[in-house]
Amino acid sequence: MAIGDELLSGHTADSNSHWLAQRLRETPYPVRRMVVIGDSAADIIELVASADASGIDRVFCCGGLGPTPDDRTTAALAAALGLPLREDGPTLIRIQERISQLHQAGRIASTEPNPGHRKMALIPAGALVLANPVGLAPPLALPLPTHGDRRWLLVLPGVPKELRAIVEQEIVPVFCQGPTAAVYAEQRYSGVPESQFFPVLTRLAEEYPEVRFGSYPQAELGDVIIRAGAADRTALERAMGALREQAPPSRS
Repeated sequence: MAIGDELLSGHTADSNSHWLAQRLRETPYPVRRMVVIGDSAADIIELVASADASGIDRVFCCGGLGPTPDDRTTAALAAALGLPLREDGPTLIRIQERISQLHQAGRIASTEPNPGHRKMALIPAGALVLANPVGLAPPLALPLPTHGDRRWLLVLPGVPKELRAIVEQEIVPVFCQGPTAAVYAEQRYSGVPESQFFPVLTRLAEEYPEVRFGSYPQAELGDVIIRAGAADRTALERAMGALREQAPPSRS
C-alpha cells in the first residue's frame, strides 16, 4: 500500500508502486494488489487487517514514516498489530549520527534531536529495524501471524531514492528470495486490430491455464503487444510458440 494525502490529491505521482511492481516481478513475490490511501490511521489499520486476513506472504507499506504529525504510519501499524511503541536506542543513535552529518554540511542548525526525530525512533515492539543508507526514517520488517512460513509486513519511507536503496540492499536479498520468480515474454504485431486476438487468446488461456496472457495496444504505432507470464519457463515457451502459430500475421 502507498500512503500519503499528496498521492490522493494528485500533488505527487505514485512512482513507488510502479517501481516496486517492476522490481518485485523479478522475485517470487510479484505484486498482486496495489492500494493508495491517505494519511489516515483508520484506513491504514483497516488495510493491514485485510492484508493479514488474506494470508499474503509479503505486504509492502510505503510512506508516512517522517518526523511531522501527518506521518502516522508507524503508530497505525502498531495499533493494527496490537504492539506497543517503544523508543529504540540503536535507531535513535543512527538518527543522531545522521543529524550530526547534516549539521556539519550546514543543512540544519543543531545536532540535538528534536521531537520529530524522536518520533521516528518510536518502533513497534518486535519489529526488525532495517538500514536506511540514504535518509533518516527507519524502515521496518514486522512479522505477521502465521502457521507456516514466515510472513512479513515491510515498511518503507516514501521518498523514492530512499525506498529504492532499501529495497535493493535490505529487502530483496533477505525477504524476497526463492526459486519461483515468474518469467515473461512478449510478441509485437503490426497493423492487426486488438479485437482479432480474442479467439486466439481465448484458446490459449484454455490450453495453457498456467500462463497469463494480456494484450496491450500501442495506439500511436498501430501495434499490439501480446505479453505472457508464467512460473514455468517451459510452459511459457510452449504457449508463446502456440501464439506465434495461431495469431494473425502482422501487416506492413
